[in-house]
Amino acid sequence: MSENSTPLVSILIPAYNTAFFGAALASAVAQTFRGIEIVVCDDSEGREIQGIVSRVGGARVRYVRNPSRLGFHGNFARCFELARGRYIKFLNDDDLLHPSCVASMVQAFETCDAPVSLVTSRRLVINERGAVMEDIPATVPLASQNIRYSGLTLGNHVLERSANYIGEPTTVMFRKSDVSLNGDTLFRIAERDYLCLADMCLWLRLLARGDAIYLAQPLSYFRIHPGQLQDSPEGEARCMVERLYLPTDARRLGFLSDETAFRRTIEFASQLIRTMQKHPHTDVAARRLYAEALLAVPGTTGNF
Repeated sequence: MSENSTPLVSILIPAYNTAFFGAALASAVAQTFRGIEIVVCDDSEGREIQGIVSRVGGARVRYVRNPSRLGFHGNFARCFELARGRYIKFLNDDDLLHPSCVASMVQAFETCDAPVSLVTSRRLVINERGAVMEDIPATVPLASQNIRYSGLTLGNHVLERSANYIGEPTTVMFRKSDVSLNGDTLFRIAERDYLCLADMCLWLRLLARGDAIYLAQPLSYFRIHPGQLQDSPEGEARCMVERLYLPTDARRLGFLSDETAFRRTIEFASQLIRTMQKHPHTDVAARRLYAEALLAVPGTTGNF
């Protein structure tokens, strides 16, 4: 790829937590691909993130401090609005990129036949110390070699198994022109905003437009540590009910068109929720979320 034809890639870091931000930023700065900008949108209360940018960043880093807290959806949207690149690469403030991540994904995009709407890869799980851990079910490799998937096929696969095999925001690259803000967020289908499954929501929006390329080399690191959303009772409940809502909303995009597959997917998610309803640690607020979800989605009684 000649220097004149090198596309610009926007690495976007919606920053809030300071614990691992320095390592995340350093992994962005260390990318071997030349044509990048790194945009940091600081949604924290203090000045620590700004100080880390001053020490670790460089000429390719743009730091923006939000005048007021934007929250999860707002900070991702702000990053996206500020991006100037042809390609978007989100980086969560607690994750890491392999040095060749951007270069490998740009090459996949620039050498593929259209229409490909996202490039993803194998990712490794790390703990709070940065040590590689065993795979969790969602991070088990999709394939042992680079492969191209039909967008609808891959979307149906993750929906039917209720697992995000595609990856977290850090894992995927996509063209900025292929997606737009839906109102004030990237993570909305129809009138529903997603939080726990926000990434899957966005991937489905993209997969409705085109195919996906999966790169078998590990190109990012997904950090699991205490204090993440799913560790709280409310967060765990939100993750569960979104697994029930997403298949229904995804049908608006063309997924799960086969009625039997759709009903099977809904029943699988509803069974997970019924199990959680009976769990002794489930609190009152979570039980309320579960009951509302089962009432809101048709076909959750098992009477098809």
